[in-house]
Amino acid sequence: MTRLHGPAPEAPELFIPPAVPTDPGELLLFLRTQEEWFRAVFEGAAMGIGIVNMEGRFIEANAAFLRMVGYDLDEVREMPFTSLNHPDDNARNVPLFRQLVAGKLSHYQMEKRYRCKDGSFLPVRLTTSVVRDAAGQPRFCVAMVEDITERHRAEAERRELEERLRHSALHDPLTGLPNRVLLMERLAAAVERCDEEEGVACAVLFLDLDRFKVINDSLGHFVGDQLLCSVANRLRECVRGTDTVARFGGDEFVILLDGTDASQAVAVAGRIQRELAAPFDLDGYEAFTTASIGVALAERPDERPEHLLRNADMAMYRAKGAGMAQCAVFDRSMHAAALERLQLETDLRHALQRGELRLHYQPLVHLGTGRVAALEALARWEHPEQGMISPARFIPVAEDTGMILPLGSWVLAEAARQLAEWRAEIPEVDALEVSVNVSPKQLRDPGLVEEIRALLEEHALPPRCLKLELTESSMLDDPAASAALLHRLKGMEVELYLDDFGTGYSSLSYLHQLPLNAIKIDRSFIHGLEGSPSERQGNTEIVRTIVTLARSLEVPVVAEGVETPEQLAALRELGCDYGQGYLFSRPVESGAARDLLLADPRW
Repeated sequence: MTRLHGPAPEAPELFIPPAVPTDPGELLLFLRTQEEWFRAVFEGAAMGIGIVNMEGRFIEANAAFLRMVGYDLDEVREMPFTSLNHPDDNARNVPLFRQLVAGKLSHYQMEKRYRCKDGSFLPVRLTTSVVRDAAGQPRFCVAMVEDITERHRAEAERRELEERLRHSALHDPLTGLPNRVLLMERLAAAVERCDEEEGVACAVLFLDLDRFKVINDSLGHFVGDQLLCSVANRLRECVRGTDTVARFGGDEFVILLDGTDASQAVAVAGRIQRELAAPFDLDGYEAFTTASIGVALAERPDERPEHLLRNADMAMYRAKGAGMAQCAVFDRSMHAAALERLQLETDLRHALQRGELRLHYQPLVHLGTGRVAALEALARWEHPEQGMISPARFIPVAEDTGMILPLGSWVLAEAARQLAEWRAEIPEVDALEVSVNVSPKQLRDPGLVEEIRALLEEHALPPRCLKLELTESSMLDDPAASAALLHRLKGMEVELYLDDFGTGYSSLSYLHQLPLNAIKIDRSFIHGLEGSPSERQGNTEIVRTIVTLARSLEVPVVAEGVETPEQLAALRELGCDYGQGYLFSRPVESGAARDLLLADPRW
């Protein structure tokens, strides 16, 4: 190899052991020197070293070894190595030592514990070798001892850290309950036991807290978190130690009851409802909550954990649909209904693109003149296979999936277009107005005002000819924000109707603050005008009260669901301003609505 820079490095010096002298005097000096060298290494070694005879008693030990065990050399020499061991370690150490003495092993290595003089136990790593004479006979054993306390401490810390990480990965940080991952592990194990052991069953309870969003939004997230923790504690008290209470996410909890049947699962659900019924003290606030609970059982041997959880979730939604603090047990019809709903959702996503949606129109009649004053635009879906689908089926799906926003925009645009066409074609109806239902999600859309403004400008429509119908519930989530948006619409002279009045949770304290143009009385009160004498009297007073309230707010009243001449006569006598219902006309397609306008009927 060519050397490029500098002188060639010197070769390292090799250690060459001195030759053993043959002269007796020199040999004696040599042996003394070697002994001194060995003694210096033996005493100065950082590792503990012990010399043990073939009977297992200590002959010699260095300073490091004596420091480890806390004994002095004379004390160590008086004891066999077995008395220095932890009693549990002799069962492994003694057989190895006997094999070493018998020549079956040249050395052995093990971890064990020494019993120190102060009573503590020291973890060590021991390597023991045998030294033999020229004839091959064993003379003594050399034990090399390493203190592994720090290594054990590090391993313990590592295990503790791993356990903390595992616990964190499998538990909810807020409530300390098992999370979704751990729940699915335990659910899979429970279902497997059901498969393997005849007569063993398990149940899943899926809980969703009622009104949690109201508490969280009104009192703040800190108080909401306190409520979740308090609920978690109460749920733990309702089940056995072998059961699992998990937080599934948000305000949803799942309980796995291992080894149970339907009646026991329903009993636990009832116990939970009773426990949750008691008030919660949350940082000085008294709060109440209930839960909608769905129950599902592993009934088939091939039940899958995710299917069991899905079934409980379906049952929970059935319970929630029945009202607050309800419980429902899963049955197969729920799954069929869920599949049907999923297909409906899929079809609805394509309905707008394929032009399957229609608007039908129902007249609002002025009860003073008996003439049509406005038309309500109502969405209809003409499904290519199922025919006309009721809004009662597809509007909730649109609400849940977010499709209500594009659907609502289409309804607004089509109603505005059709109104402009009628006003241009039929001069006699130049004052015609159209009302459109607005969903809660549309009411929270910041772009709604500009969307309506653009439609009015595009079709040259006066703002007063467009009426927006709002439900009471659509304004409950955030009354202040809703009122602000309604005032912006009112500033554009768009008229606002409060729909289905009397069926929601109206607060008269904010009702007078809303810029309403009319109140629509729910059809249930109108139908009651022809019931039994007591029903007639009760519903008559309700309608009279609503009319009086509307007069105080200086807005007209529209009665929905007018179906008989007797109802119409009663409404006129009570001073109701407008009527809408089958007595005048069912909702009809645009062509039939045009014919109705041209006919200009009187009632």
